[in-house]
Amino acid sequence: MKISTTIFIAAGLFLSTSALSQEKSLFKKGIVYENEDKTLKMKFGLRIQSLFSTNFRDYEVLDNPNLVDTYFGIRRGRLKFDGYAGSPKWEYKLELALGNRNLGSISEFTNMGAQLVLDAVVKYHINDKYTVWVGQTKLPGNRERVVSSQKLQFVDRNLANSRYNLDRDQGVQIRGKEMLFGTHFNWAVAASMGEGRNITANNFGGYEYTVHADWLPLGKFASKGDYSQSDLAREKKPKLAIGATYDRNNGAARVRSNQGNWIFDSTGTINSGVDLDNYIVDYMFKYNGWSSTGEFFHRTASQDPRVLDADGSVLEAYYIGQGVNAQVGYLFKSNWEVAGRYSAVFPDSRSDERGDYAQYTLGVSKYIYGHTVKIQSDVSYTEYSDIKYSDPLMFRVQLEVGF
Repeated sequence: MKISTTIFIAAGLFLSTSALSQEKSLFKKGIVYENEDKTLKMKFGLRIQSLFSTNFRDYEVLDNPNLVDTYFGIRRGRLKFDGYAGSPKWEYKLELALGNRNLGSISEFTNMGAQLVLDAVVKYHINDKYTVWVGQTKLPGNRERVVSSQKLQFVDRNLANSRYNLDRDQGVQIRGKEMLFGTHFNWAVAASMGEGRNITANNFGGYEYTVHADWLPLGKFASKGDYSQSDLAREKKPKLAIGATYDRNNGAARVRSNQGNWIFDSTGTINSGVDLDNYIVDYMFKYNGWSSTGEFFHRTASQDPRVLDADGSVLEAYYIGQGVNAQVGYLFKSNWEVAGRYSAVFPDSRSDERGDYAQYTLGVSKYIYGHTVKIQSDVSYTEYSDIKYSDPLMFRVQLEVGF
């Protein structure tokens, strides 16, 4: 018994020491299996985001605020698998959501099943420049949405993104890389169902089409930094990415294009007679610890966004209007970062009776092992044009562990 216990302890110490010596490699590469003839490769990863948040009202009286609610729970819990099968030309990605805040609603449109699947996509590399994606994954939309939630500068994405992003859908994408006047130019086109992720029902109205372009006039970012917030690579030269997206959802069936509530008419059937157009421009800049991201959104409808009943009362409304986000941060050599963000939405009055509203956020982060192990906190103040909708002052702190 003593010998077996000693061996067990020694093995544990050895594995712990080995893990510590390889921790940076592990966090960078994940857990990888590859067979000898290199016809199969799988990388396994997981993520846990533990979130604590508080909301206060009467924040004008800061010495005696009224605490409305607190929350402590799992913001995100994920399992990730990616690699290739047969040859590196056939790449795949599968990501599953395990936290209840990520599962999405259960409805007749999802066959009454929980929305466990986030990404289930196969990528065929035609050559080094062109790739075809088939399956369910993020549409090529605004920069902050296509940046993984693991690699954000704040606890969560911005207010405008929550109203106007394109999110995930099921369909086909073609992506390419070009050189334009000696600079890097990336593009993507997509054709998708238009109803969002994990939908099992037949298509309503029409399909969704997306065109996206990225221009890197100052060269490539280190470590794909144009899709990771904060300048963890400490770019030695200024780097800039400029993106533009156009998206058309023909016969949209949900209030925010392929997201949000389903829209029913007065007979109780899906309303899909309105086309939604999304226009997005964004940028990302990094240099020597400084980073900045900005986005502008504009969504229009082909006709009145309101769906009315026989009496003229509003049953539901498509969410149209504009949104903007701008943020800047500085990463100290100690890997502490301070960042500020302004985000605002300017909805069409027929879409949101609250009118315009803006959110101001100050964040502080400590990157222990980059984005894989970090602690982030932020405080936000939300201001409505109509004070009766005044939101609380919000404080959040989150621990991220993942690879």
